[in-house]
Parts: sequence; structure tokens; C-alpha cells
Amino acid sequence: MKLKRFLSAASALTLTAAMLAGCGSGSSKTAKGEDPSVVPEDTYEINWYLMGTAQQDVASVEASVNEYLKDKINATLKIHRLESSQYTKKLSTMIAAGEYFDLAFTANWCLDYDANASNGAWLALDDYIDTYLPKTAEQLGDDILDNARVNGSLYAIPALKEMAEQRGWAYRKDIAEKYNIDMDSIKTLDELEPVLKMIKEKEPDMQYPIDWGSDRTPEALIKYEQIAATAVIFYDNENYEGKVVNLVETPEYLEACKTANRFYNEGLIKKDVMTASDFEQRLKDGKTFCYIEFLKPGKAQETAANYSFELEQSPVTPIWQENGAGTGSMMAVSRTSKNPERVMRFLELLNTDKYLNNLINFGIEGKHYTKLDDNYIEISENTPYTLQGYTWMTGNTFLNYLIKGEAPDKMEQLADFNKEAQKPLDYGFKFDPTNVEMEIAACTTVMSEYRRQVIMGSMDPEPIMKEYQSKLKDAGIDKVIAEAQSQYDKFLAEKD
Repeated sequence: MKLKRFLSAASALTLTAAMLAGCGSGSSKTAKGEDPSVVPEDTYEINWYLMGTAQQDVASVEASVNEYLKDKINATLKIHRLESSQYTKKLSTMIAAGEYFDLAFTANWCLDYDANASNGAWLALDDYIDTYLPKTAEQLGDDILDNARVNGSLYAIPALKEMAEQRGWAYRKDIAEKYNIDMDSIKTLDELEPVLKMIKEKEPDMQYPIDWGSDRTPEALIKYEQIAATAVIFYDNENYEGKVVNLVETPEYLEACKTANRFYNEGLIKKDVMTASDFEQRLKDGKTFCYIEFLKPGKAQETAANYSFELEQSPVTPIWQENGAGTGSMMAVSRTSKNPERVMRFLELLNTDKYLNNLINFGIEGKHYTKLDDNYIEISENTPYTLQGYTWMTGNTFLNYLIKGEAPDKMEQLADFNKEAQKPLDYGFKFDPTNVEMEIAACTTVMSEYRRQVIMGSMDPEPIMKEYQSKLKDAGIDKVIAEAQSQYDKFLAEKD
């Protein structure tokens, strides 16, 4: 799961005001009583918004989906996919204006799930689950459903996928084998540094021995939960147990930023890394040896499925089930939906019907992919439709076909990965920002100015960090931390 991105409190307040003006109250609708065992006579079109690149041949997939759904729930599906740079902006505008849509991807890092749940954008689902989503709820379990609740209510359905996270290396298998590099034995960036220097010397065509975007810098190896702005709770550092701290005042954060700057000065990363936006393309072009990745079983193989070389992965951190495990990928029903019952019947099928799930994720057999056996497929070259790489977004990933080259026991590995995860001390803690919304908004503005300057590596972080810390204090970070600490202390006392 990537670093959480939060709407500023000011934006949230603006959104709330706009919604209340355009939509009325945020109270949930009650189930109309559509019988889930009966195919309705009236056809309903479900307008579904997803983040990602629009697919050329979506029309033929929609036609196949609609034909299949006709005898199931008599619904048709209209898929709208928007690039990540447009998605949150477009949907936030629609929500604020009270525009109709049925279903949308949301998360703790995209189209802010918590804020939009509180603002009344999403329909509360508690009254519907037993009738329309019983199998989905059983698959997810009470722990994940409770983890996804906001103020005691459930406003979206989590995707059933890996519910844990581990940080580590993803790297080119061919280069590691060529130089007999044992990446499993390398657990820190200091240990990795001489390997990177060797590759820079011996592989001049490999321009960036290590590479990163803003969420995969050395900071990514520090495991913490972002509570609000730079107020965080560390997962596995006994020095901060039970404490909410200002991330940018910790020696761990400064050291990570100094490491990024050292690697930059040594020519190990891209010179214009601060402004470059082609991180994924650089990986695909084979210009880097390794990068820090958010791991799960098979992650490297998924990433490199269409590369001309293989990627491998090696873990660095323990496996954690994050406090926001249920909110990393979700589907929310809009409160403007004209038939939420039918939408939830579709969600139940998406999470339980293998044929429908794979039709939406991989398209039409023989046209968009070739089936190799009952469970393996090969994506057609230059296919005009595939959600490969985005299946974590669209329902139950345990229903997915395996792609050629993936481990036959990938799904078993994912299940074990979830079972092995540790839960942090703050698991279940929900921060209420009401008393410090303005301070959070001000601190978030400071973050937007300084964060990239200190973490990306192209600038000396120490003088900037001092200014960064001072601006955060002026913006009220100490008040935010005090409020979060008070709530966290209460949570821990009740937990004990």
C-alpha cells in the first residue's frame, strides 16, 4: 500500500459545505426490499468509476458483461476509467455537485474514503449487507469489515486481496545472477550501496542503479502510520511505543533523507528525480537495477509481466497488517445511486463469480487473452483490453486467473501472507480530526512545499529540514500531535 494521501481539512470542509448544499443530508437510504433471489424485470445501468488507463476495447467487454448479467440481475455496466492524475479531481467535483453515479473506487490514499464517508458521499451499507452481500461479507470477515468502518458504519466494501504489507527490494534477476548478488542477504541501504556502485561501474548502460518515485525513497523503509500531516505512529520502533510523534523530527527520517541525498550525489539515481514523472517507464526500459517496493507474493512477477526481463523480490521488513488494512482498496456505492440494491447485487457477483470477475479483469477469451488451462492465461500481445496490474482494485483477487509465469501456488502464498502478518499496537485506532482540522490543513500545506525537497535526494536535507520543522510548528503540528496523543492514550487504555 502506498504512502497515504489525505485531503486537507480545508478541502474537506469545502466539500462538506458543497455537498450539503447540493445533496441534502448525508443520511443513508434504507433497503427497498429487492429480492436478491429474483431477476428483476426492469434493466438498470450501473455507472462504475475506476482509476486507471482507459481501455480501447471496453465496449466489447461491457457487451459481454451485460449479456451475462441479464439473466443474473438484469443490469448493464458502464465502465469509466480515469487516469490517476484526473480521478480524484473528477470524482470530487461530481460528489460536491451531487451528480449521479453508482459505484466508485476509493481508498485511504485515493478519493479519501474517510473524508467522503463523513461528508455523506457514500451510502452506509450496514442495512444491506445481510441481504445483498452475505458471501462477500463472510469472505472478508468481521475484522476487515470493522477495520473499514467510519464512526461505526461501513461505507464501502474492501477488495479481498493481500491484507498485509512488506517492504523490500524488487530487482533485475539477470543482473543479480550475472554478478552473483544475493539480494536476500541485503537488509539496509548501507549494505546495498557498494552493490549499486559496482553496477554503475560495470553496467554503464544501466543509468540508474537504484531508482525511486516519491513513495519509494529511503523513507519507505521506515514503517509508520500517518495519522495527520507529519503526525505518525511507528510500527516497530520501541523508542516510540505508545507515542504519536512528528516524523520530521525523528533521527530515522533525517537519516533516510541524508541517504537519499548521498545516493544522488554519488550518481546512483536519476539527476532530475525531483521532477521526473516517468518512474514506471524507466523500470520497464531496464534502466535501473533495483528499487524499494511494497511487496506481496508474486509482486515482482506481476510488475514485470510485460517487460523484456524478469524481476525478483527480496523482503527487508516484517509483514504487517496495517491499521488501514481494510481501506487500501474499496468500492463505495454513491448516495446518488438510483438503485443501490442492484449495485450491491453486482458487487456480490464480482466477489463470488469467477467468470464475471475474470471477464472484467482480463476481457474476452480468444480476443484479449488465451487460456492455457483451467487456471492459467496468456495476455495477448498489444491487447486492447486488460486490467492486469489493477486486479487488486476490482473485487476478489483470489478468483483471478494466473498469468503465464506466475507461481502455481500464488493464491496460497497470498493467503499465508495474510495469516503471517503482525498487527501493530495501534490496530483499530481511528483518529477524529474535528478539533484540529484547521491545523491539519495548514500542516498539509507545509508538507506539500517541503516534503519532496527533503526526501527525493537532490538537495541537502539538513538546512531544509530545520526550516520545514519551524514552518510545521507555526502551522500547529504540536497541537495536532497533542490531540492525536490524547485520543491514542484513550484507545490504548480501553484496549488494555
